[in-house]
Amino acid sequence: MRIGVSLPNVGLDHGKEMVLSVAEAADRLGFDSVWAAHHVTLPYERTSQYPYQHSGTEVAMSPGMQWLDPLVTLSMCVGTTDRVRLGTSVLVLPYRNPVNLAAEAAALDVLSDGRFVLGVGAGWMKEEFRALGIDPAERGARTDEHIALLRTLWTQDPASFDGRFASCDGIVLATTPRTEGGPPIWVGGNTDPGLRRALRLGDGWHGFEVYPDQMPDVNERLARIGDEVGRDPAELDLSVVRGLIPPGREEESFIPERRMLGGSAAAIVEELGSYAEHGVEDVVIQVSLLAPLVPEALEWVAAEVLPQLPR
Repeated sequence: MRIGVSLPNVGLDHGKEMVLSVAEAADRLGFDSVWAAHHVTLPYERTSQYPYQHSGTEVAMSPGMQWLDPLVTLSMCVGTTDRVRLGTSVLVLPYRNPVNLAAEAAALDVLSDGRFVLGVGAGWMKEEFRALGIDPAERGARTDEHIALLRTLWTQDPASFDGRFASCDGIVLATTPRTEGGPPIWVGGNTDPGLRRALRLGDGWHGFEVYPDQMPDVNERLARIGDEVGRDPAELDLSVVRGLIPPGREEESFIPERRMLGGSAAAIVEELGSYAEHGVEDVVIQVSLLAPLVPEALEWVAAEVLPQLPR
C-alpha cells in the first residue's frame, strides 16, 4: 500500500511556504505522492448539488475559499522534491484546452523525471462550466475525447485527430513526455460513468471519500462494467482520497463534520488495511488541519502509521 498526501492548495491560510513545507515533508518522511485539487470559480448562488454530500467537505466550495491552480502548484513542487510522485486530484478535464494540457502535462513529466500522474474528472458544477463558456451537458463527451486526444499527442509523430471538440492534422507536440506513452491517467468519479471511463480510458481509478465498507460495491460494479467494456479491472490502479485527523487534534479539525481516518494509530492502520484487502493500492490522505499544522501531523503519521503498513 502506498500513502499519498494532499497539498494545502485549498484553504484560507495557504501560500508558497505552506505548500512547499508539506511537499518537502512528504518527500522526506517516506510518503509516496503529493496531490493538488482543482476548481476555477466558486459561485455565490449554486443550484448544482455537491456529489460528495456524505463526506462533510462541501465547505470547501464556499466563495472566499482559495484554490491554487494544481498544475502551477505541482510545478513549484517539482524543484523541491526528489522522490514523491506529483498528481492532480483531480483536474476537471473539460475546463482545459486539451492540446495545451498535453504540452503542460508533458513538461511536468519531463521536469519531474517521470513522477507526474494526471488525475482527471468530468466535473459537476454547472455554474463553473457556464462561467467558462462550456455546456455542462457535454462534460462527459468532452472528457472522453480529451483523454483520447492527450494520448494521441503523446504517442504519435505526426499526430492527427478528428474529434467533435478538437482536431489536429499532422502536428507534433512541442514537448515530448519522458514517460513512454505519456503520464499515467487516473480517472476520478464514484459513479458508474466514472468507473466506466476509468475502465475504458484510464490507467487508474481515483475515488473520493469512498470508505472500506463501500469497496465491495465498487469492486462489484467494476467487475460488471469491465465485462461490458472488455477490460479486466485488475489492470487498474485503485486509489481513494480520505480525510485524516491525528488523535488528540479533533478540536483543531479544519472540517470537523468530515468522516475521518482517526481515533488512534491502530485504528488508522486497521482501516487502511481494509482498503488493501479490497485491492486499493493508494490512499491519499487529506490532513484536516490548518496548513501550518500539517507537516507536524505528517511526522506523526510517518512515525506511528507508515511502519505498520504493508509496503
